[in-house]
Amino acid sequence: MDFVALDVETANADYSSICQIGIVEFSDRKIVGSWSTLVDPISYFDPYNTSIHGIDASAVVGAPTYSKLFPELSERLHRRLVLHHGHFDYTAFKRCYDRFSLSEIECDWLDNTKVVRRTWDEFQNSGYGLKNLCTHFGIELSHHDALSDATAAGEVFLKAMLATNTTPSDWLPKVRLRVNHGDTKNDIRRDGEIDAPFFGETIVFTGSLTVERKTAADVAQKLGFDVAAGVTKKTTYLCVGVQDPTSLAGYSKSSKHRKAEDLAIKGQQVSFLSEDDFWALAKIHSNGETP
Repeated sequence: MDFVALDVETANADYSSICQIGIVEFSDRKIVGSWSTLVDPISYFDPYNTSIHGIDASAVVGAPTYSKLFPELSERLHRRLVLHHGHFDYTAFKRCYDRFSLSEIECDWLDNTKVVRRTWDEFQNSGYGLKNLCTHFGIELSHHDALSDATAAGEVFLKAMLATNTTPSDWLPKVRLRVNHGDTKNDIRRDGEIDAPFFGETIVFTGSLTVERKTAADVAQKLGFDVAAGVTKKTTYLCVGVQDPTSLAGYSKSSKHRKAEDLAIKGQQVSFLSEDDFWALAKIHSNGETP
């Protein structure tokens, strides 16, 4: 089974502000085609994003919008296995479908970071960022150029298939299996189920919950959330339980809560939920079945 690798860049913190798309087609374990384009995001360019990828408003003058590109994107991705490195690219497409009222392209999305974490023990819990992998494997990379990132992700995937004697389609069920983090009894980290509504989002729990935290983590996983132990730049949701004042070192909020608020102030998209909010989401998206 052949596959295409895809990467996007965005103009600002809004996932739907895609300003560049790169797609690389692989067949018989080699590159057989590539395509990239700048995109008018119909939005502003954050200087931070521009400092990362070098694209600004002047670069996309006359470039097509995502809506105008949609027919070509559909043709290139329809019924294909689409490889992406991390949740960002998949989520960006999902947000664009919503923003521009477009039907989802029928394809199978495969997160390459989940492949890497299940292929090499040294990358199970860290070091699976694309730049680090390219350095490790000696793969050429012009990081944050969409075409270069897509190419590199595809080449890493080829190495993973060679190391595990697998085909692209073999990985669709494999990435649903949990990564062994070591202390499985107490570890709450989870990889979200790919077909669930919140796939691509990362949730962190803080404070005391009405259920064991691993139970909440299992529910979050079924909703599609990656569950992390601590707040990072990947965090998109923070679920806040009851706070014990005696454990807050004089603060009114936990360190996780304060860190998430600080990231939100700096522009990161973080949604804050009470425990009741979380269970309401679970009820809406799981036919009313909650613990």
